[in-house]
Amino acid sequence: MSRLRALLHSASVATIDKTDHCESLVGLTKRQIKICKKNLEVMESVRNGAQLSIAECQWQFKTRRWNCSTVNGTKIFGKVLSDGTREAAFVHAISAAGVAHQVTRACSSGALGRCGCDRTVRGFSPEGFQWSGCSDNVAYGTAFSKSFVDARDLRAARGRSSARALMNLHNNEAGRKATVRIAPSPSQNGVGSITLPHPVATPLRRAVCDLKELKK
Repeated sequence: MSRLRALLHSASVATIDKTDHCESLVGLTKRQIKICKKNLEVMESVRNGAQLSIAECQWQFKTRRWNCSTVNGTKIFGKVLSDGTREAAFVHAISAAGVAHQVTRACSSGALGRCGCDRTVRGFSPEGFQWSGCSDNVAYGTAFSKSFVDARDLRAARGRSSARALMNLHNNEAGRKATVRIAPSPSQNGVGSITLPHPVATPLRRAVCDLKELKK
């Protein structure tokens, strides 16, 4: 679980804008460190995603015995992450969701130089109005989350701990899917609606609520 703890530990790091900062995140695999160094501008979104994951988890379970309380250092969420519990599955899911959501948001807002909003969605309304807009770049956000968050478990899935790793990967994917919903494209002038559906980012709280329901 050190990979997940390192990811969540990044939430307490002031900034990740130098390659040395990637090395300081104890628990990352060599591949994750490499991804971090090559994508420093994206790592701020990873850190933000980790922060939001913790905050949302604590908000969702604020009245429960296990309330996502964090522990200092790399022991974030405590022993629960060492067990194959529903809580551990939930934390994996919301962590992957948080990263995907924040990277998508950064892309769509133009904060990242390597990606932007998705301009591939085009269509016509029943009235004949053409639409070509700028949609959430959920493809880049989910792809980066998959590449970075899944790195350790992808390697472990080929080893002795394959069962646990495969379960973690499944939960990560469930988290990413929860951050995406399909919406119709509105017409450019507001008259009529485009029938062509396209993926948009789900508000993180709504995504976490959906994941919480799956956990029951």
